[in-house]
Amino acid sequence: MRPTLAIACLTLTIAAGSIGITEATGFTGDGSADTISSSRDAIATHAVDATPDTHATSSSGIPRTAQPSPVQERRSPPQRLAPRPPADGRDAPDPFLLEDRDRWVLYTTQVGLANIPVSTTRDLAAWSTPIDALPRLPAWAEWGHTWAPGALRRPGGFVLYFAARSRTTGRQCIGAATSTSATGPFTSTSPEPLVCQPELGGSIDPHPFVDADGTTYLLWKADGNAIGARSTLFSQRLRPEGLALEGRPTPLVHNDAAWEEPLIENPAFVLLGGRYVLLYSGGWWESDGYATGYATCDGPLGPCAKVTTKGPLHTSDSEVAGPGGACVITGPAGDMWLAHHAWTPDAIGYQASGARSLHFTALRWDGSHLTVATAPPDHPASQ
Repeated sequence: MRPTLAIACLTLTIAAGSIGITEATGFTGDGSADTISSSRDAIATHAVDATPDTHATSSSGIPRTAQPSPVQERRSPPQRLAPRPPADGRDAPDPFLLEDRDRWVLYTTQVGLANIPVSTTRDLAAWSTPIDALPRLPAWAEWGHTWAPGALRRPGGFVLYFAARSRTTGRQCIGAATSTSATGPFTSTSPEPLVCQPELGGSIDPHPFVDADGTTYLLWKADGNAIGARSTLFSQRLRPEGLALEGRPTPLVHNDAAWEEPLIENPAFVLLGGRYVLLYSGGWWESDGYATGYATCDGPLGPCAKVTTKGPLHTSDSEVAGPGGACVITGPAGDMWLAHHAWTPDAIGYQASGARSLHFTALRWDGSHLTVATAPPDHPASQ
């Protein structure tokens, strides 16, 4: 959403096989069959009729010997996630987490010289040193303003969505780049952005969403506060390859609650029990008033109704200041975690030498309301 220079995550089970990729996709396939399975896949135990038939006979009329009952394999219950942020407290604004086989991939807003820092972890505890997932910006984009990425797995590779400053309009616009690896390098040869709304102040904070039926959508924010107007969150359907949009953009919600002033941003959908929950950030990003709210929607294109009109879902406390830029990750036991950035209360803002580091907060959904949950006493998040 905002630069870190002195200048939120949900995955599906997708089969990526040996298929022909057209030039329009921007991917280069490796020609091998590859089935990607989420670690959250349910483990099915098949019932077996283990009762021997002592009266059964063979075709010759000789009684068959009763066979011992097959022993069912015992499966361990699924374990809750145990996410820990990087121990170095690195700047990780607007985090987006993607589950990729046996690892998680973390993308963030530009930090230093890296346009899109990307790091990986296999246990959500030990994190790799970030590298640049997008080392070269497309020709339409200026360097130094690359914000709030989101990634989507597609057959043959990955699509990375990002916001960057348009050389033509001087406003933020949204681009898309491709790679066969989740960590890049991602490239884009497109001469134009994917989404650009200069008349609305620009377009930022792209977040892809995959519905239960496999249909993909892109959410983003029209940056109205950049021109003194209210900000609006949009959704629009993506084409299957993820590099073009279908239909028209649909506005979902605006900033109209007192705690949201002067803006809302960072839209992210999560599907909970058949309900579409839209998370978003509100307030000024470089303050302890920044927070996370949510709305419920009838579908990926709305209509939506805000739930957190009187106050946010997740706000500053003694440990974090200005929590926002959130997405949701889900563990094999069904546990949910809000992955978000936050300042420390004693260093809010980059001029105060602060950092928007990564944090995890447990969530609970009771079927109609989302709440910030208390982590179990033995969980790292509670320590």
